[in-house]
Amino acid sequence: MISPAPVLSRRSLLRAAGAAGAAAFLPLSGCASPDNRADGVTTLRFLQNKPEVVGYFNNLIRDFESSNPDIRVVQDFNAGNWVPGLIRGNPADVVTNAYSVTVADFARKGVFADLSDLPAAASVDAKAQELINSFGQYGSGEISALPFSLAAAGVIYNKDLFAAHGVEVPTRWSELIAVCRTFQAAGVTPIYGTFKDSWTLGQPFGYIAGGAADLAGFFGRMPRDAKAIKAGSQVSFTRDFRQVPEKLLELLDFAQPDAASRSYPDGNVAFAKGGAAMYMQGPWALSELTTANPDINVGTFALPVTENASDTEAQVTLDMTLSITRSSPRIEAAKRFVSYLMQPEVVNAYNAQHAAFSPLAGSASAANQQIAGLQPLIAEGRYYLNVTNYFPPAITYNNYFQSLALNKDPESFLSTLDESWQRVALRNA
Repeated sequence: MISPAPVLSRRSLLRAAGAAGAAAFLPLSGCASPDNRADGVTTLRFLQNKPEVVGYFNNLIRDFESSNPDIRVVQDFNAGNWVPGLIRGNPADVVTNAYSVTVADFARKGVFADLSDLPAAASVDAKAQELINSFGQYGSGEISALPFSLAAAGVIYNKDLFAAHGVEVPTRWSELIAVCRTFQAAGVTPIYGTFKDSWTLGQPFGYIAGGAADLAGFFGRMPRDAKAIKAGSQVSFTRDFRQVPEKLLELLDFAQPDAASRSYPDGNVAFAKGGAAMYMQGPWALSELTTANPDINVGTFALPVTENASDTEAQVTLDMTLSITRSSPRIEAAKRFVSYLMQPEVVNAYNAQHAAFSPLAGSASAANQQIAGLQPLIAEGRYYLNVTNYFPPAITYNNYFQSLALNKDPESFLSTLDESWQRVALRNA
């Protein structure tokens, strides 16, 4: 747990945001500076990071305003406005983020207000909040972000092909390999690979990494700055991740021969037409598959990495979290809005509609049968955060995953990750 530190200065803000944030100096589009106390009405600016759900949140805002006539909410869906707003002293009051190491850097430096006093904080699943807090906190007991949506990912599989070949969903690594060999012997591609698009390799790498290592614990011990590097580290990719690239390569051997030249759109079309039994993609691919083949019958299971079925967990992304800017002069109004958004009926309805899982304790089962196979694991708190969320933006991990898949050199891959991590850490004072 990290002790309180001074709120970020202008220079610190730029460092925390990294190159991507520094490049995001864009005019605040659609967000003219409103009168924040006109006619007794407080205006909140709500910076929302998913353009595809703007209409959905506009409906929620209208509902909130109808029962809170003293508050007006203006939605801004240009995520690039975040850092410029902070630097200009005019940040959004309420912010949504896909929680990652970049967002956590702001949280650790005190940019976000403490939400631990909100009743909604007590309704959050303990594991979901633990993942957020594992990145570090500004002060003891502070909660800088509340989870709103969990996007869970696993192996998408063709239920009809599994049934036709008498194959059960594997629960152990050896069973997974046996399933691949069964399909291979029957002339069916076990796994459709799309290595041309490097980011798609992050899925199988993440599944294996999350099943083989305690990711939150590992990255929590990895050195973050020059001081930690000089002090020496007891953890490294080379030392602790050795089995991850080895198992990944074993799995990728079951992809089709032309995987290196196939892209994500190629994979969606091919898999939708029955071109493989399994597909290593997240829930975002489901709508693409259904568009290509409305009759496709698919499910999702968590990839098993060990010989103990109880070790298997689902991979999640903290797809949307809610925070309030600490410097906002409208914190009480912002807390009312966040409390509204965190109501079970609001949280659960959003996630049911967007093929995601509710992060609230005791929430209802997923309505979408294509991801229902992950529900028991989510309900039991058996899930881990996607490994890529722990990497600083300066580390081009997708390129490294692609090099591993094509060159099949685990030692070089691991040493490259260690070298890249140290270079980034050394730049941090």
